Amino acid sequence: MDLLGAVASVAGVAALGVGTWQLRVAVLDRRDARRHGPGPRSAPPVGPADSGALPVAAPYGRLPEEVLGRDALKAQLRRVMSRRGRRARETLVIAGMGGVGKSTVALWLAAEFRRRGRPVWWVNAADPVSLRGGILEILRRLDAPEPLLREVRDALPTAADRFWAFLAGRPAGSRRALLVFDNADQPAVLAADGTSSPADGAGWVRAGGDVLTVVTTRVGDSRVWGSAARVVPLKVLDEVAAAAVLRGLAPQVPDPDGQEAPALARRLGTLPLALHLAGAYLTSPLARWRSFQEYRLALDGGTAAEAVAELDGARSDSRTTVSRTWELSLDALAGQGTDRAREVLYRLACLAPATPIPGTLLGPEDDGAVLPALRGLAELALVDTIPAPGRVPGALPDLVLHPVVADTCRARMTDGGGGAIPAAAAERISAAVGALDPERPSDWPEWERLIPHLQALLTWAAPHLDPAVLSALLRAGESAGYSLWLIGRRENGGGRPGEELGHVLLTAASRLGDRHPDLLSARHGHGVTLVGKGRPREAEELFRAVLADRRSVLGDDHLDTLLTRDQLVGAILAQGRYDEAEQMYRDLIADQEVALGAEHPQTLTTYVDLAWSIGMQGRAEEAAELCRRALEIDRRVVGEENPKTLDAWADLARWTGEGGSHQDAHDLCTRLLEVEDRVLGAEHPLTLVTRATLARTVAALGRPGEAERILREVVAKMEPVLSDGDPRMLTTRRDLAGVLAAQGRTRPAQRIYHQVLRLQRQHLGEAHPDTVDTTRLMARHT
Repeated sequence: MDLLGAVASVAGVAALGVGTWQLRVAVLDRRDARRHGPGPRSAPPVGPADSGALPVAAPYGRLPEEVLGRDALKAQLRRVMSRRGRRARETLVIAGMGGVGKSTVALWLAAEFRRRGRPVWWVNAADPVSLRGGILEILRRLDAPEPLLREVRDALPTAADRFWAFLAGRPAGSRRALLVFDNADQPAVLAADGTSSPADGAGWVRAGGDVLTVVTTRVGDSRVWGSAARVVPLKVLDEVAAAAVLRGLAPQVPDPDGQEAPALARRLGTLPLALHLAGAYLTSPLARWRSFQEYRLALDGGTAAEAVAELDGARSDSRTTVSRTWELSLDALAGQGTDRAREVLYRLACLAPATPIPGTLLGPEDDGAVLPALRGLAELALVDTIPAPGRVPGALPDLVLHPVVADTCRARMTDGGGGAIPAAAAERISAAVGALDPERPSDWPEWERLIPHLQALLTWAAPHLDPAVLSALLRAGESAGYSLWLIGRRENGGGRPGEELGHVLLTAASRLGDRHPDLLSARHGHGVTLVGKGRPREAEELFRAVLADRRSVLGDDHLDTLLTRDQLVGAILAQGRYDEAEQMYRDLIADQEVALGAEHPQTLTTYVDLAWSIGMQGRAEEAAELCRRALEIDRRVVGEENPKTLDAWADLARWTGEGGSHQDAHDLCTRLLEVEDRVLGAEHPLTLVTRATLARTVAALGRPGEAERILREVVAKMEPVLSDGDPRMLTTRRDLAGVLAAQGRTRPAQRIYHQVLRLQRQHLGEAHPDTVDTTRLMARHT
């Protein structure tokens, strides 16, 4: 059964059981029964002091000067309010997660009613005692008869029916009134007998007479409220409105470029409660962080728990503090018997918020407590469920958690409230990652689903994990970084694949010691990132230091030591020192063959790297022969479609063309592209590089116009994938300039050459062979 369907099926009776306040009512009833005996109870006269009535004035002081981001909803409510002469035919149920602004919207409507001179009654429906007290005050104001007051005060099952029958008579003072049942997070409170669903229409929630009834609640299932109710889902604000809220609440806080307030608003998930608390905090003279950016960085960094605690300190009302907002919902679920809802929510909070969380990360599928807990959490809008791609029938759906909910749960866990939960989450995601292969393209979509959650755990939980658990998580992160490099997509900010994850790994591993193998792996990964960012000299220095430590800690023959040697030579190769790199590769291969074997995948990869150093020195045929040998073994050892095999195949095509066998190179590219398009996708960097190689062979075969068309398509697809300084992008643009020049179109060719030369000087340096070649080509086509 689908989770949302399951929520609906249990929302009516069992999941909405009697809470602690209802237990109190039962105790009072039993006390009254003992006091008055078994016969009908007779209530004492109701006077001002013992009437049980509670205030029903709307709390207008909590209404902001302007309710932002709700224009469409406000227009809808105005239409409802302006139905002159028509009796209310429906109840409005404003539903959403805690802190989303349900009461604020209801208050805005109440203010509109007051402005038009209409009665407003505001009843706290959080528990039966508060509900009865509010109803009694409404009846007192309307001069209701004493028997009706007694029925309400004594919580008789007929009280709601008699209340609405009385209002149907349109007593003086009730014409076109607004009745708000606020904080109705336990719908059973509004039912006729306090134990069932209000959907039957026999309880306190009804439509009729001159009264418009509005309910604010965290429970948005329409089947809970019945066909006479219209559920209005309330979501978080849009980013523009959220930033305006922050600026309005903290006008003295500067926003120099206009981006700091939106960035903080995004980090707070544009949740109105969090925005208001943050604005109040930033205006405090005791604020530790004084700008939008400083506070956002505190939430993102190692002081998140302190940042949440100080946010709570901005308000004194316990219901409107961030921490208590969702704890109230969890308390309610616990009171209904869903004892593990808090644990499940905390498990979700360990992972990346606002990002689909695979249900498999919650724990074993046979854990029977997970699904009931998720039902309760979804019912109270603490989690959202979304269809999971390829979801197996009966499996848990993907889940999404709001960032501020995650922040508050994490703050409680790091404050001694649940240290075992992050460890369990780390073990679970490490196991999930361990079942994947970075070199298997069919696993790449799952890698991309898991990596945000792995990165989230490493970011906030690393200081709180046992070293052994952290070490396993770091190794999973290392595999994840390799998968991102193979997937080849730039990160959201335009960085190299895996760059952000690499920084997280480096920070998390630093607590294990300067020469711990996991820290050395993280430093090794940082060196790879430096090469990719066009900083090979820095990378060379780092790799030399890591190599010395790995030799000392792991030994010369360890695979990790040999990998660092390979990357060190790669950094030297990237600087154009091809002859030096060639000799170092030959020495490395000799050691790899002894330590790993001649057909080990890493040994074969180094053969392809050796071929590159040889080919760049003008010995293309020798380079092609090395790639051909490596390709034959790769196909047999790792398979036809492994990325290592495809990489050797692509280099073979390149060096075959450079050696003058253009038709052979064309045929190699054509066959390879059929595989790459199917396995990697048309926009994968390796696919694009192969297509660029094909264009060079087409140009060499005398078809420059066709080559131009291919290269323009490749450049357009490379731009979102590769950075401007990436050597593959620079080479492809220079090839495009070459085919333009070959067609006599010198001016556009020169513009591209100038652009490429500027970037090569910036990233490679004036003396790099590629920079020198571009200068020579520009001079030739001037």
